Amino acid sequence: MSVPVIGVTGAPGNIGTPLVRELLRRGARVRVLARQPERARRAFADAPASQIEFGTMEFGRRKTYLGAFDGLERLFVLRPPAVSQVSQHMFPALDVALGAGVRHFALLSLQGADRLPFTPHAQLEKHLAGNGAAYTFLRPSFFMQNLTTTHLPELLKGVIAVPAGNGRTSFVDANDVGEAAAIVMTGSGHENRAYELTGPQALTYHEVASIFTRVTGHLYRYTDPNPVTFYRQMRAHGAGRSETLVMEGIYATARLGLAKHVTDDLPTLLGRPAHSVEDFAHTLPALLQGTASQGESHA
Repeated sequence: MSVPVIGVTGAPGNIGTPLVRELLRRGARVRVLARQPERARRAFADAPASQIEFGTMEFGRRKTYLGAFDGLERLFVLRPPAVSQVSQHMFPALDVALGAGVRHFALLSLQGADRLPFTPHAQLEKHLAGNGAAYTFLRPSFFMQNLTTTHLPELLKGVIAVPAGNGRTSFVDANDVGEAAAIVMTGSGHENRAYELTGPQALTYHEVASIFTRVTGHLYRYTDPNPVTFYRQMRAHGAGRSETLVMEGIYATARLGLAKHVTDDLPTLLGRPAHSVEDFAHTLPALLQGTASQGESHA
């Protein structure tokens, strides 16, 4: 009997790349659905051809839905940062996927999405919970890797510039989340469940800057810009208006103390401890050297 094909959106990227590699390691067959499939093909050029295939699919472009989901039983759903109107740009694609035979959707959601109905993540959860298929909601805290991708220009200057105040955040490693998603998509018993994925401790951004400084020997500062300054900063870096406003909302939850919850969901799924900010700090010099020398862009 042939192995079912698992569809993955959001690859390559912070979550999509480790997810696809872990799925392949587990022997799964994967279809990467990407806006630029040739870019995805280059990112996974070393993957066994018998295990991976590539298709064109872009949320919001309905003509790309036809055939994209045929033969899939499970689909990993990641909301592109630039997409805020999910009812308009994502619901139709998910409905087509359901009609094509997808019976289990795994959604990369947001920590506290069940308490934050204004977020696109909460709207996606509500839609998938009501479509009749099985669902699994992965609700991660703030990715450590966001500091080396979304906020890379500031970090290269030794600055962490996000409007989170003195609130604590249970930072999580995106690689851990990708591995957990692969476990959910290849295993059983995860249907109609939600997992809150966090790191082992909740830290302020001042503490993160201090850990980065101690581990790397390079000075890092947390500047805590106000929301207006942050908005202008992100827009100057090319972020869209809607994308920036979603980020503002996410950082507001940290500022208000809503992002500090630590759970055992991630180590329970992984069967090992989740990586810490200190673990991540040890990888920082190599990450920043690579991005600075290659001018690499991040999805």
